[in-house]
Amino acid sequence: MSQSSVNIKEVDVCKCGYYCRLKTSRTPLNPGRQFFGCKASKENGGCGYFRWIDPSLENADESSLMNRFIDGHNPIDRLNRKVKELEEEIDSLKFQLNENEEKMMVLNKKLKEVKLQRDWENVKFNRVVIVFLCMLTIKWFFNIV
Repeated sequence: MSQSSVNIKEVDVCKCGYYCRLKTSRTPLNPGRQFFGCKASKENGGCGYFRWIDPSLENADESSLMNRFIDGHNPIDRLNRKVKELEEEIDSLKFQLNENEEKMMVLNKKLKEVKLQRDWENVKFNRVVIVFLCMLTIKWFFNIV
């Protein structure tokens, strides 16, 4: 509903005693609907007064309902688009997860190979040290005798 089609004769006064502000809904279920509301929110100590200023959808004729839901203003269409976007994002994240799992498997395999290579190098070094110590022991033994 456009603002020009709504006749506002007087401004509401809330239970707090304040003149209510004219506000516009931005919720998916009531986009663009105007209402009067307490200027202080309930969280900030306000009374929570609220009244739609346009007629409810139950009393609206078919053409006004159709005008309200064209150009993507239909909350169901917007929710369906959002669901589709979220499903696409889920698919993308699943694909990234699979790629990362494959990369992790390759890296784990490389890590095992590096550890085996390092262990083999340590074994070779230990053999050299043992041979060297054996030679020193033999030389020392023959120098004494």
